[in-house]
Amino acid sequence: MSYLIFIYIFILSSNPSFAKYGSGPLKLDKNTMETAIMYMYGAGNKKYSGSAKRKNNPDIMAVSKDGRTSYYMYCPAEYHDGCIDPNSAQLIKACEKYSNGSPCFIFAKKRRIVWKNGGSKVKIKKKDLKSPYVVAKKIQEGGFYDGDIKKLIGIDIETGQVNEEIKITGEKDTKEKKITKTKDGDIVKELETLTKLYENGSLTKEEFDKAKEKLFNN
Repeated sequence: MSYLIFIYIFILSSNPSFAKYGSGPLKLDKNTMETAIMYMYGAGNKKYSGSAKRKNNPDIMAVSKDGRTSYYMYCPAEYHDGCIDPNSAQLIKACEKYSNGSPCFIFAKKRRIVWKNGGSKVKIKKKDLKSPYVVAKKIQEGGFYDGDIKKLIGIDIETGQVNEEIKITGEKDTKEKKITKTKDGDIVKELETLTKLYENGSLTKEEFDKAKEKLFNN
């Protein structure tokens, strides 16, 4: 299970420590990949940031060696002079608290990926933020993700938050609604059939109840 931790405001007053940059092969799982995209947008978790409007600057992000856990900090936009340098050792420690034993290392500083995997360098520019798909594509081209980026969850470019009503390309995602509508229609049709069988005596009350329970539990 992937544990994803988002930080809204996390500014450490202690002196910055040596940054343990990651190196070697790294493949992000789907959840961590989506988190990395949110990080690039400076998005905070809605649970902690209220309206979660994207007005922040990504600061530093750590990822576990297995690519399943991440932890990041960003600098709130109201800090016009910038935040103090983050304590990377504490960031890594926080990441490893949820990584089930997989060591964590620094993955990105600002919008530049610093994990050295032998691939091309990745830096997300402000113009790239116009399309979450472009952001995802650049991370993938850096060798950090092997999945189909078109299957990643949609991102609202104004807030950086996930948006299940759109695809990562920005198109409306009607697939889930169609599936739900079809499923609901099938349930109604099957229920009508079961009711008719019960009413004409083909099913006992017990058989009808069991069939109905099975139908709604599927």
